[in-house]
Amino acid sequence: MGRKRTREGKHLHLFLACLILIGILGCGGVQGLLARPDAWQADQQLAAGNFDAAADQYREINRLYPRTADDGLFKIGCIQAHPRNPKKDYAKALETFRQLVAEHPRSAHRAPADTFIAILGELAMREKELANREKELANREKGAPALKRQVDALEKQVDALQKQIEQMKEIDRSLEEKRRTMPPRK
Repeated sequence: MGRKRTREGKHLHLFLACLILIGILGCGGVQGLLARPDAWQADQQLAAGNFDAAADQYREINRLYPRTADDGLFKIGCIQAHPRNPKKDYAKALETFRQLVAEHPRSAHRAPADTFIAILGELAMREKELANREKELANREKGAPALKRQVDALEKQVDALQKQIEQMKEIDRSLEEKRRTMPPRK
């Protein structure tokens, strides 16, 4: 029937199959396949609420598999902006998404990253405004005791001036009374 394959022939076929697989997937595809178990662990950390551990795991994946770093950067940015993350930092998330767009302009995560950049940019601007208003209010509250002392001092001055006015009115009345009682001058 057919020819019996030799050991070298088997290896040649395996080698060709690997070359075809690498050609189809590309180097990034191979790295993506290699990174999947690590990414699964990071996803499990994230699902458990271990935000720091998940972010560290994604950073390690990015270090080990740089061709799949866009996925890791996207997930790190999402972790940094996650509403339940007690250490959330919108400014860091914004920088991470900007890094993703700059380093991986053709990434599948480009469109959502652009959306996050717009939203987080607006949020950062509003947070800055809020912080400035809170600071201004705190300064006003700090100045409130000084203002209260100034108001008290001014009220005392007003009371003293009112007493002086009453005294002057009394003097005017007494002068007017004396003038009426005095005989007219000739």
